Order: sequence, then C-alpha cells, then structure tokens
Amino acid sequence: MFFSSRKKKVLIIDDDPSLQRLLHVRLKMHEDVTVIVAMDGENGLAQANAHNPDLIILDWMLPGIQGPEVLEHLKRESKLKNTPVLMLTGRNKVGNIENAFNLGADAYLTKPVSLQILGEKVSNMLNPTSLN
Repeated sequence: MFFSSRKKKVLIIDDDPSLQRLLHVRLKMHEDVTVIVAMDGENGLAQANAHNPDLIILDWMLPGIQGPEVLEHLKRESKLKNTPVLMLTGRNKVGNIENAFNLGADAYLTKPVSLQILGEKVSNMLNPTSLN
C-alpha cells in the first residue's frame, strides 16, 4: 500500500492551477489522502492552521508572501513546527536549496518533477517509519 491506513492530509500551497490539478490527481489516487489547496502564502498559512496537515507541499514563488517566508511562519507555529514541508519549486540554485533547508524545509524538489519521484517522496514523508 502506498500510504498508511490513517487518512493523511496534504496541503499544497502553489499558485499554478495546472500543477495543483496534477498534484491533486496524483495524491487522490490514494483514498486515504485528503488534499487541501491554497493559491497564495497567506491562504496557505490559514489552511495550515485550520487543518493541521500531515505534509505541506510549498512553492517558492507565490503571490504576496513568498514560500521562504511562509516556511518561516510555519516553523514558528507551535502546532505546525514539526509538520514536514516539501519545497517544490523551479528554483534550482544551490543557495536557494541551502536557504530552504536552513529555514526548516524537510525536502526540496525542482520543477518540472516526475510524478513518480514526487509520489515516492510524498509517501516517504507521510510514512517515515516505512523506510527500509
């Protein structure tokens, strides 16, 4: 089975509707995953606080509050600071990747991304105990 038996919540914070749909379809193939979507950083923070997701997929470039600032806010929130965050972005410079990890990102993938690789990464992040 791809995910554990407990229904997981994944928050996607990305302003690209096409990517949101792709991610949503990929994640919804597994009935135990609820997908929540936010188009910008402010709404993403509100959704994170409202739903307490098991994983957050976060873009760097967002309208209003940018991804790194959203990440900083998430890691300061007591109930969200341990929520794993996967940065999924077109930014692929070493400095960007280092900054994301320094701010608390748990994983970093660059766009365009293979849906298979993304699915495997999400599965491993949602079920860390199922690793080797």
